[in-house]
Amino acid sequence: MRVFINQRRLNRSRQLAQVLFIVSIAILLGTMALTSGIVPIKNPILYAAPLVLMPVLLITIMNSIWLTNYYGRTPYAEDVVRSGLKGLDKRTILYQYMLPADHVVVSLRGIYTLTTRFQETQFKIDGSEWTDHKARGPFGPLFRYLKQERLGKPFVQATREAHDVQKIVNEALGTNSGVVVQPTVVFLSDKAALEIIDPQLPVVHASPKKNPSLKTLLREDRKDRLTGLTLEQLETLHRSIQALYTAAGQSFVESEI
Repeated sequence: MRVFINQRRLNRSRQLAQVLFIVSIAILLGTMALTSGIVPIKNPILYAAPLVLMPVLLITIMNSIWLTNYYGRTPYAEDVVRSGLKGLDKRTILYQYMLPADHVVVSLRGIYTLTTRFQETQFKIDGSEWTDHKARGPFGPLFRYLKQERLGKPFVQATREAHDVQKIVNEALGTNSGVVVQPTVVFLSDKAALEIIDPQLPVVHASPKKNPSLKTLLREDRKDRLTGLTLEQLETLHRSIQALYTAAGQSFVESEI
């Protein structure tokens, strides 16, 4: 399997998380210095500074935590996805952080957007309804928010990302190609426990050791062949994506697993 990744975007996002964390510490120390009297306040206006600094502190902390969870949490999402797909056909291509969906698999069987979740708790998926067992109770949602571990709306996000990728596919192959992008929700952690009942969209584990697994979905999906690709279509789409990146002045790293 060929892998193409926008490593610059990853590095920039991880650096931003670190910068926001340092800024948060600086704001916190500055606020403490002003309120404790360590720093003499000569201008009365500075007495109101904490009223401004505290909301800014909250915003920077929340964004730092979110970026760390999404890009800096180990094992890294890109590594988990690659590991879960290892061993697929060499004609399969995995795009990471290059398209509207962070992880997109293009194979002869079809195109799959992978909407990932890092959460490590128990979930029930019944049709389109999600139940997060850890978020129940009066304080569960609050703790989830403070730790930036809210599940969000996986199916809504997955559908939106697939729709955006579909536009790129249609531009490259034409609207009459019959190729339909399949949105998929992928849990990265082996600790996630999923109770799945007739889900609106496929929900799988990244690990091939867990059931249902991403690799099993890609290998055993029995959808109509009209949604699949010919080898010529696959290469045409790949050249189109490369051209888009080149035109935008972006770069990517290529590897094979």
